[in-house]
Formats: sequence, structure tokens, C-alpha cells
Amino acid sequence: MSAGIIPPGVTVFCDPTLGPAMRSLNRISQAQAGAPVSVLSAPASLMLAQIQRHTRNDVLFTLSSAMDQAVQLQLVRPETRIDGFSNPLVLAGLRDRATIPADKPALLRMTSGVRLAVTDNTVASGLDGRAVLAANGLTNSRVIGAPNTGDVAFLVITGAADIGLVYATDVKADPRLTILATLTADPKLTNYAGAVNAKAVSPNAQALLNVMRSTAGTTALRTAGLGVVS
Repeated sequence: MSAGIIPPGVTVFCDPTLGPAMRSLNRISQAQAGAPVSVLSAPASLMLAQIQRHTRNDVLFTLSSAMDQAVQLQLVRPETRIDGFSNPLVLAGLRDRATIPADKPALLRMTSGVRLAVTDNTVASGLDGRAVLAANGLTNSRVIGAPNTGDVAFLVITGAADIGLVYATDVKADPRLTILATLTADPKLTNYAGAVNAKAVSPNAQALLNVMRSTAGTTALRTAGLGVVS
């Protein structure tokens, strides 16, 4: 690469559960802006720490609460921020064995006594799975803890757990899974935002955010499990 020439690609930092959704934008970004998308995933706190250490990153897509911190720390350009993305917390099971509960009593019966995998309340997950179950009135004596929702999905897929508490994007990323029920959760756990890094290198960083708001982009994100407010 010649000196002074900046590659058109955009590097994105996003939460692990958002990785497949962001990768689904690659084809659209290349078509609309000539910019391939490279995705790096990590928990929000780690991403902010990496940006502070000047790790190459053009766009940040993370929980709105983490984006608030990024704005306060001047790690992103606040005028580029886009909100309006949601990622529901759901109970997932294997598609070929799933029985969708018709109502709350059926959900209580379905989750009682089964092996139910959730995220442990650690920095790695940022999600207290047991607290989410309790907030929805679901109790279970056979809860299995896991580091993150990706590992929860793995436990369900391999049969180590019967049901898992994950994000909608985790389910959409694997055709073997299906959503059994959508749970109530604090918006701080489900609302997401994107912004251009304050020290973005790619000339197409803003273009990727535009892609996320385009008709094709929002369709791809919705297909990947995200709710998008147009």
C-alpha cells in the first residue's frame, strides 16, 4: 500500500451478539459505498478501553448506556450518533423440539424444572441472567451459568441446556434455534446506538452509519434480529 493512501474498508467494534448483524451489512456497504466491513467484537467495557488505547476502530455499535460513556469520554463524535436499535432478550430452544407457550402459565410450566442456561453477572457478559428471569417471574432450580449469550446458545445447541436466555440476534444467527418467548427487560440491556470513532481512519465511517439507516441496511438488521426505528 502506497504512503498516504487510506483503505476504504470500515472497522467496526460491536458487542458479540451484534457481530452477525454487522457482518450482514458487508455486501450492502460494498455496493453503496465501496467499503467492506471488518467486525471486531468484545464486551462494551473492553471496547471502550481499547479505543482509549487507540486501537484501530472506525465505528462503535454498542449498548446505548455504553455509548453514553463513550460520548462523555470523547471517544466518539457525538454529532454522528444514531439511536433507535433494540435487541430483545428472549428464551430460545432448538427449533426441531420447540413448543411455543401460548400464555404466561404455559411459559411458567415450560421453564419450571428444565435445564435453563443464562449469563452469569460478570463484566464479560454485562447481563445478569438470573435477575432477568426473576424480573419476569420465572424461577428455576436448574439454572446453568455461562460467560456470555453466545455460550448460552452453544449449551442449547449441544443439548447441555434445554432453554437459554439470549438476545434475538443470537437466535437469528443460528437456524437451529427458535424464539420461545420474548422477555421484559430494562432498556439499558436492550437498546443500542452507533457512532463514528473520534479518531476514525476510514473515509467511509459515516457512510456505514448511513447504510445502517438505509432501506437495505435496516432490512438486513431486522432480518438479523434487531428492532430498528426508521
